[in-house]
Parts: sequence; C-alpha cells; structure tokens
Amino acid sequence: MLGIQCYAIFWLLISGYALQTLMAHTGPAADEEERQIWKDEMESMGKFMSAKSIGKTFLVMSVVLLLIDVMGFVLTYQYAEMRPWQLVVFYLVAAALFIDSLVDFVRMRKLMRAKEPDEVVACMSQYVEGTSSWNSVALIAVGGKCLLAVVLVLWTVFR
Repeated sequence: MLGIQCYAIFWLLISGYALQTLMAHTGPAADEEERQIWKDEMESMGKFMSAKSIGKTFLVMSVVLLLIDVMGFVLTYQYAEMRPWQLVVFYLVAAALFIDSLVDFVRMRKLMRAKEPDEVVACMSQYVEGTSSWNSVALIAVGGKCLLAVVLVLWTVFR
C-alpha cells in the first residue's frame, strides 16, 4: 500500500504542475506577452532541431505522461470508493484525456511532416493558442486528473 500512496502523491504533483503550466500559458489569465515568449522559444527550437526530432521528442513525452495517467486512473478506479456522480466525473475525465491525447497525436504527426521552419512554428504555436476549442478539452482533462489525483491521495494516504 505504501507504493500506491507514493504513486498517488507523485501523480498529484505531476497533475498539479500540468494544470499550473496549462493555466499559465493558455488559460484566460495568460497575458499575450507570456504567450509570445513561449512562441519565441518554440520558434528557436524549430530552427535548432528538425521537425521530425521535435515531434519524436514530444511523442515520447506524451506517451510517458499518458502511461503515468493511465496508471493513476487504474489505481483510482481500484482503490477509491467513488459515488455514482464521482464515477460520472471519472468517465468524463477519462474521455477528455482520450480525446486530448488523440488531438495531440494528430498535431505531432503534422509537426513531424513539416519541412520548413515556418511550418514547424505554425504547428507548434497551436499548443499556445488561447482561442482553440481543444484547449478547453485539455483543461477538463488536466483539471480532472488533478481532482482524481486528490481523490486517490485521500483514499490511500488518509485511509
């Protein structure tokens, strides 16, 4: 049980950092200066690395984070005794995470196919656009993961 408790705290920290990062760069409180700094960093990365290597790096990071989240979902479902309305939230967050992952994989495929640095910047700037409708799905997924991580921590650590 100690391993599950440690994983619950680890997943909470990862999910909290992801929520903070998402809110800082794409949330409604993010200012245009912050977004421009992030776009400039991505543009310099696009000039330094090839699109294929950037896409592969993002793909590996996404798969690792998805595996961490899947393990957290499995442990939450197994160890947290949730009420019916909490199960609805659980499945909603799982669906949002699945949709967000599919959108990210499609974006990464486009990124890996880009030939020119301008195409790379255009593909990467989709991650920082504050007006994208996919950002709300990502916000539901990341916020829900953070909530489920709190539930897992409460059910395993303070049981």
